[in-house]
Amino acid sequence: MRSESPTHPPSPASPLSSLSPSSRGGTPRPAGARRGQVRRAGRLAVLGAAGVAFLGGAALLPPAPAAAAGVAAKSRPFAVGGDGYTCFRIPSIITTRSGALLAFAEGRVDTCDDIGHNDIVVKKSVDGGRTWGALTVVAGAAAGDDDAHGNPSPVVDAVTGRISVLYATSDWKLKENGTRDRGVRNLRAVSSVDEGAGWRDDRPLPHLKGDTWNWVSTGPGHGVQLTRGAHHGRLVVTGDHRDDLGTPLDASDDIGGGQLYYSDDGGLTWNLGARHATPIRSTTVTVTNPGELAVVERTDGSLYVNARSSAACGYNERRLAALSTDGGRSFTGLPDPSAPGSVLAPFGRVPVSDLDAPPVFGSLIRLPPKDLGGTQDRILFSAPSRSGGSVSDRQQLAIRSSDDEGANWSASGLLVGPDRAGYSDMSLIGADSVALVYETAVNTSHGNIDFTTFSPSQVTGATTQVRLPRTSDPVGAYRDDAAVHGGAALTPRGSGTAIALDGQDDHLRLSSCSPDLDLSAGDFTVTAHFRHTESDGAQPIFWAYGNGTGAQQVFLKAERDAARGTEALRGVVSGSGGYTEARLDSSYRDGQWHHVALVREGESLRLTVDGATTAIASGGTGDVSPDGPYDIHLGTRPDRLEHFSGAIDDVRVYNKALDPTQISNVRGGSLTESEANARLRLGFTTLW
Repeated sequence: MRSESPTHPPSPASPLSSLSPSSRGGTPRPAGARRGQVRRAGRLAVLGAAGVAFLGGAALLPPAPAAAAGVAAKSRPFAVGGDGYTCFRIPSIITTRSGALLAFAEGRVDTCDDIGHNDIVVKKSVDGGRTWGALTVVAGAAAGDDDAHGNPSPVVDAVTGRISVLYATSDWKLKENGTRDRGVRNLRAVSSVDEGAGWRDDRPLPHLKGDTWNWVSTGPGHGVQLTRGAHHGRLVVTGDHRDDLGTPLDASDDIGGGQLYYSDDGGLTWNLGARHATPIRSTTVTVTNPGELAVVERTDGSLYVNARSSAACGYNERRLAALSTDGGRSFTGLPDPSAPGSVLAPFGRVPVSDLDAPPVFGSLIRLPPKDLGGTQDRILFSAPSRSGGSVSDRQQLAIRSSDDEGANWSASGLLVGPDRAGYSDMSLIGADSVALVYETAVNTSHGNIDFTTFSPSQVTGATTQVRLPRTSDPVGAYRDDAAVHGGAALTPRGSGTAIALDGQDDHLRLSSCSPDLDLSAGDFTVTAHFRHTESDGAQPIFWAYGNGTGAQQVFLKAERDAARGTEALRGVVSGSGGYTEARLDSSYRDGQWHHVALVREGESLRLTVDGATTAIASGGTGDVSPDGPYDIHLGTRPDRLEHFSGAIDDVRVYNKALDPTQISNVRGGSLTESEANARLRLGFTTLW
């Protein structure tokens, strides 16, 4: 984690249900009770985890409640402020052997922070997720246990019905300055043999943590049970870690990555299997360590693993992938699409095609395959598909699919909702319905845990384009394409096209963080054509990096205050040398095309429109680029509170100060002017 009723009849008893639960886990909490009071009793009801087990050559599909089949049941098993917790995060879900659903989450007691008093909690549903039983504490129930328990990763053994939950735990302390420090993080497991009615055998798993690991975790999300080949019946759960190879507290030489845990005895004992790590290199923005892995079994018996990338830059580069062909003992790479016959390194830095996502955990599940009684060979992926004003602002949860075992993913998908959403997990309910739990809230992407169902046909029949369109940059070493948000579309301009923006949510975003777009402390030029008729409000044209007082930023925007009768075209540079603004007293809102150029040259800032009108300001020196990841936006402010209404064309960036003659050539459309210094050119000829 990097980082959110009615009484039901009892579930059928397991053959092992006579075993008594341990005193450490499984304590119910009374309604309204706070942590430290008597725990409330109740039954668990959650969505299935390991998906479906296919054992003995036959699909052992859990029975779906008759009323739930094909019904999009919607409910909220965990609500902000409910059951004595401030908020809930990191959901996971499994379907038990009888077809009941168990929904797990972190119940965060005092705050919604990752570090703090957090319990592992669960609820159970026996009616397909329509209603949920009372909350039960799986980890954190013991008196005085205020530790940070997290990342519940459940898996079901289809033979015995035993449910194992691996999770991470640590102590923590509150410092004098109000911040929180996490203690040593370790792994534990707890289990249930009666479909979640009781939890027992909560035990440490020290052998699953490397000797030099200074961070270790599980999941999040459900594990799987293998159904094919030599490791038929094996349980597999994912995790990630960070390895301190050098000086303690010095992250510069650390490595980080992902791992798999496996059990060959139904969850009684666990082993550390496949491991992969790469250098953290925390001083750069090019890190690509896999974390928060999700796993699914392919029809050839291998495992497909899809992971969150630690890189905060790029669109396709937010997901990494690998295979395991030995039941989770080791990782191998996928075929290299650019070099037939070659294989990439595990989690190699080649984008997982068409899986646009912010940095977030994404869940995998496979539908029942054809050779085991299913109707299609298809893997589903659940994750938010958009970032908001920051990469951590996760939005538009979508279900996407692959019909070639993870080699390619559909650009269209089922949009669960347009709002903010965070982590999610899926489980099968019978053969024709998928259960989904996910984080959501009003002004943030997490806090509540919501539940819904969907059918596989809703995914395969979906036409919503989840993948963001791109427009290409043909110059510079990195070819920094822009992602097109909202409904921005091409519009005629002369013999070519420009990009039309609606002033509501349309904009473009460059997220590569490439050196080409790092303007740093040197001279530069930004140019664009624009057209608008807005009589009030701000019209951002180009905005690099941050926004707000003291932030490093470079922007161009037109604005008019109708109430005051003032208007301007502003070019702003704010960096280590302070804030400087060049301003012209017109917003150029006449509906005609205009060309604007912002030039920093030494200690001078020049703003020129149509090669004639110029404003000059002194200052604006220093580094304007942030040290970490950054975006460049066209048509919006980075926080998405201002949007351009009109059209923009031919946006360019040069790493030199162009003179008036050179700017005139650019304005006239020259593609060769100062070509060696061109760092960005978006001509909006196509969207792809």
